[in-house]
Amino acid sequence: MKRLNPQDKTFNQISALPPAWWQELISDKDVYPEIRKDNTIDVYYNGGAIISDLKYRGSCFTGKTHYKYLLPEKSDTVKLFFDCKKDIHPQNESIPLLNLESFDANTLKRIKANISTHYDGRSEKGIQARFIKKTGGFIDSEFAYNVGNKTRIDLVWVDTKTKKIIFVELKTMGDNRLYKSKKGIADQLEKYSNFISQNRQELNDYYCRLFEVKKKLNILPAKLKSVTSLTNYSIEEKPLLLIGGCEQEWINTEAKKIDEKIKHVAVGAYYFGKPNDCDLISKTKRNRHIF
Repeated sequence: MKRLNPQDKTFNQISALPPAWWQELISDKDVYPEIRKDNTIDVYYNGGAIISDLKYRGSCFTGKTHYKYLLPEKSDTVKLFFDCKKDIHPQNESIPLLNLESFDANTLKRIKANISTHYDGRSEKGIQARFIKKTGGFIDSEFAYNVGNKTRIDLVWVDTKTKKIIFVELKTMGDNRLYKSKKGIADQLEKYSNFISQNRQELNDYYCRLFEVKKKLNILPAKLKSVTSLTNYSIEEKPLLLIGGCEQEWINTEAKKIDEKIKHVAVGAYYFGKPNDCDLISKTKRNRHIF
C-alpha cells in the first residue's frame, strides 16, 4: 500500500493533459475508474474492466482489456470450414475486433453491451456497480491485499458524518455463505475485521493518498467532492455487510439469523432492494441494522 504515490507520472500526465479517450471514458455516466496500489488505474462498467493496469511509462499510456469486450455485434457469426479429415478452420484467420476510436459513444455502447452479457444488472458485480454510481460515497472497489492469505474486499465507503472509512462486503440473497455456519459469512467478515485491525494505520494512510489522487484527477464520487482531504478520518475496524437486490419477504425471514451470525465481527448489516446510502447510523432503522 505504501507504493501509491499521488505524484506518480501516470496521475500527473492525466491531470496536466487529459487525453481525449480519458475524457470520453470518465464523462460516461455508467463508467467508474479506480486507483490501484501500484499507481495504475482500472476503469469499470458493471463490474467488468474496460481498462485494467492503465499507466503512463516512457511517452505513452498502456493498459489491458479482455478481448471478449471488444467483439463486434453479437449477431455477427464466423463461417466455419470442415475438411474431410479432422481440421476445422474459420473463414478468416482472426475475428475482427472493435476499432476503439478514442472510446467514442458508439464504441463504448458496444463494449458495455458485451460486458453486460457477462455481468448483468442482477449479478453481484452489476449490483456493486449500481451502488457505486447511484450513492456517491464509495471511494474504492475490489480492494485487494495479497501478502499471506489473499484479502479482497468489495467496497470502501467514506462516511462524511462520522468521518469514518468503512470496508463493505457485498452479497446477494443467493450467496450460500449467508446460510452456512462453517466457512460462511461470519468467518469471512472476521478475517476482514482482523486484517483491518492489524493494518489500521497503513490503511488510513493509503486512503488519504488515494483520495488525493482521485481529487487530483477530478474523479471523486459526488458526496466527496466537497471534502478537502481524509486526514481527519479514521478506519472503522469492523466491516459492514451490505446485501443488495433484497426482497422484503426474504429480509423478514432471514435478516435476524444473519445478524446473529455476524454481530460480533461486523459493525452492521444493511439489507437493500435498490442502491441506497451506506452512512453509519447510531441505531437500527428499518432495514439498516447496527450492532
